[in-house]
Amino acid sequence: MISPYIDSLLQIFTAHPYIILFAGLLFAGEAFLLPAVYFALAGELRLSYIIAIAFIATAVSDLFWYYIGTNIKEKFAERLVAGRVRRALEKLSSAFSRHGGKVLYLSKFVYGTRTAAQVLAGLQAMPVRRYIAINSLGIMSLLAFIIILAYSVEMTVANVQRIVHDVEVTFFSFVAVVVLGHLVVGAYVKKIWSQ
Repeated sequence: MISPYIDSLLQIFTAHPYIILFAGLLFAGEAFLLPAVYFALAGELRLSYIIAIAFIATAVSDLFWYYIGTNIKEKFAERLVAGRVRRALEKLSSAFSRHGGKVLYLSKFVYGTRTAAQVLAGLQAMPVRRYIAINSLGIMSLLAFIIILAYSVEMTVANVQRIVHDVEVTFFSFVAVVVLGHLVVGAYVKKIWSQ
C-alpha cells in the first residue's frame, strides 16, 4: 500500500526535480540544497539551475519573513514564531540592534538564525534596499561556500574513490564536511555575537 505512494513520489521527483527543489528550498532550506549540489556534481542536475533556484527560493522565503517583521507588532511576532526561531530572536535582538547588517549577513551561516534575522530586520525597520543588498550578498556567499566546499570534497573524495568504489561514502563525506563547516562557522559567529 505504501510502495505505490513512494513510487509515485519518486516519479514526480524524477520528472520535475527543479520544481521539487524550489518548493523544498522554499519550505525546508538547505536540507534540499545539499543533495541537489551533490547530484549536480554527479552530472544528474545542472549546477547553474540549482544556484538560480536556490537564490530565488531563499530570497522569496527571506522576504516573506522580513515582511512579517515589518508589518506586525513585536508581541504578535513573538506569538507567530515559536520554538527554535523564538529562542534565536531573543539571542539575536541585542546583537542585531548594534550590528544589524553583520548579523543579517552572518545569519546565513549559523543554523537556526536565518528566519529570526529576517524577522528582526523587519521589526527594527532596516531599510528595504539595505536589507535586499545585505541579504542577497549573504545568500550568494552561502551558495559559493557550499559549492566550493562541494568541489573540494569531490576532488578529495575522487582520490578516495580509487580505493573505495562506493558512491554513498562520497555523499556522506560531503554532508559531513558541510555540516562540520556550518558548525565551526556557527560557533565562531555565536562567540562573536555573545561578546
